[in-house]
Amino acid sequence: MIAGMGQRANFVLVDEEGWRLHYSHWAANRVSRILIAGPAAATRFIEAQHVCPDREHDWLDDVWAEGGAVVDHTARQLLFYGDDLALDIAPKRALLRLLELTWPGWEIRWAYDGIGDLAAAVGVDRSVVRQVDDEEQIMPDELFDPEEGCHLLTVRDADGELTVYPLMGDCHTGWQGPALLERLPGPGLHGLELPVPPESGLHVDVRERTVEAWLTGTSTGLVPALPDLWPGWRVRFCGDRYEEQEARCGGAVTFPPLDLKGALEELVESVGRSLGEDPVPRMMKLVQRIGDPSARLHPLFTAHRQIDPTPREWAEVRRLAAELAERL
Repeated sequence: MIAGMGQRANFVLVDEEGWRLHYSHWAANRVSRILIAGPAAATRFIEAQHVCPDREHDWLDDVWAEGGAVVDHTARQLLFYGDDLALDIAPKRALLRLLELTWPGWEIRWAYDGIGDLAAAVGVDRSVVRQVDDEEQIMPDELFDPEEGCHLLTVRDADGELTVYPLMGDCHTGWQGPALLERLPGPGLHGLELPVPPESGLHVDVRERTVEAWLTGTSTGLVPALPDLWPGWRVRFCGDRYEEQEARCGGAVTFPPLDLKGALEELVESVGRSLGEDPVPRMMKLVQRIGDPSARLHPLFTAHRQIDPTPREWAEVRRLAAELAERL
């Protein structure tokens, strides 16, 4: 157990000297905290982390990479994913709106292919990091309780009739390709009122031969593969815009409203409470308390240096967050 502890993340800095790959063993669930105060604060943090000597091959893979970012000062682009705060759609959207203010003039993007997107952003082939989770590709054979969060599949058949399938949330039916239509789990539903937002969705229109997919977080390999998975179909990836699937259902499926203002306030307060907290001493104390002499630590178990925003930077974050809250 001890050997597997960690929230591993890769970070990439790009500037006029090229790009450098960094590693932190404990930063994947701190991405919001690392990025929230803007490019100067994020760059200080990344520069303080372990430098990977072989930038082409020292990447984490899809199994171990739980978060990270590319901070490209030459193109003024930020690409990132990770952090529990960003797994739910409302906190994620609130964070993205806030980053637009704290990173003025930068293009801000979520990495829906996770570490694959980070690698591709600096010209590294996705195959270097690719370890596809086959369980994500399994077609569920029964409907799932939407109160637990779900993957939402909606199919409009050749006659224009809509059928709704709430399915287990850790799958994505986009992987099935057109064979999906032969694997549908039972008769489905004619409508659905969702109590919580789904985790992902797919809308298939048989008559129009269109496929539209969306994600809240990441799905390893799915987005780059979608056009090949659905040959002869018009395929659109909609980011996290579930509203497009809702519109295609013509009122038959209703989604709960998002409280972006509440999510923003919770995000800022959560990050504020965490400032000054360094995970390495805490985890080392845990290891000592467990005291298993047979356990071996990851060689980079302590590869994390906590660098927080300055008081002035944090005050500016709070000011901008208050302005944003007034508009939400």
